[in-house]
Amino acid sequence: MPNLISKTKIQKTLILGVYMRIWKEKVLKSYFQKLQSNRFYRKFYPEIKKAGGLPNALNLEFEKINSTCRAAIDDSSGRLPVIYARVQSDNKFSQIYIAAEKKLYLSDFWRDGVCLAQANIGNITDLAKTIDYWLKENVSTQEFSLKYPFVEPNEKAKAFDNHNEVEYAWNCLLGDGKSPLAEFIQLASNDEILGKLFPFTSLYTLCFSRCTGFPFDSEELPNITPIAYIHWVLPKDTVEYASVKHYADTHGKAKIFVVTKNKNQYLGEGTAREALSIARNNLAANTGPAIKGIKAEINRQL
Repeated sequence: MPNLISKTKIQKTLILGVYMRIWKEKVLKSYFQKLQSNRFYRKFYPEIKKAGGLPNALNLEFEKINSTCRAAIDDSSGRLPVIYARVQSDNKFSQIYIAAEKKLYLSDFWRDGVCLAQANIGNITDLAKTIDYWLKENVSTQEFSLKYPFVEPNEKAKAFDNHNEVEYAWNCLLGDGKSPLAEFIQLASNDEILGKLFPFTSLYTLCFSRCTGFPFDSEELPNITPIAYIHWVLPKDTVEYASVKHYADTHGKAKIFVVTKNKNQYLGEGTAREALSIARNNLAANTGPAIKGIKAEINRQL
């Protein structure tokens, strides 16, 4: 009976997943159909239609306010309504989309590979001024939102502004006491080396990065996965997978963690303390604290 119930639940989950996918496809189709309509542009975004796309319209506004900012032009998207723009300056950039139900520019604000704030802006002139200020001025996210009250900082913005991003990331993970990784996270957060790397999770796996922004740099760094989710990192038809399963079967209900690197390179398994030791033993001798920024920033500092 338990197996039958389990199979029924799985079938219901799969059916629900199919319906959700169909629903999302319909919503996206309806959204893009609206965006392809000339009537839609005439009603909500005549400036985009006149300029031949959002990047062109935004660049015209930058010229009007004497800004040197420019949105990147992607010629390959000429056959579609150009409803996306990206404006970058050094380590900061903004991405802009448009709403479908009313006139609204949806913008985010990034620095050092981290999205720190968003804004919904009603007209393109205010959009250009806001982006210009973010990219050109050396201000905190809080100062930015005081200048433009419609800008909403993310919860993590203050920590990243104050250079406490590593501590913030660990505290977020420590706050989830129900996580299957909780026991290992508690140990790793206090480790003198691992605790200074930037932690993040992916598919029930704890990962480490040498930098605090995306894209992360996790190459050659260990990953930690609870044994219940080992199928995400080790193929089932491998000797390593069989070895891990045998280890788990012979250790009863003990919490077992599997250590890998570079996605599926097996390093070992054991209790939280044993996994910590394996992870430490597989760190490069020069592994240091995570630096602020993205992977490219590490290469510039070498």
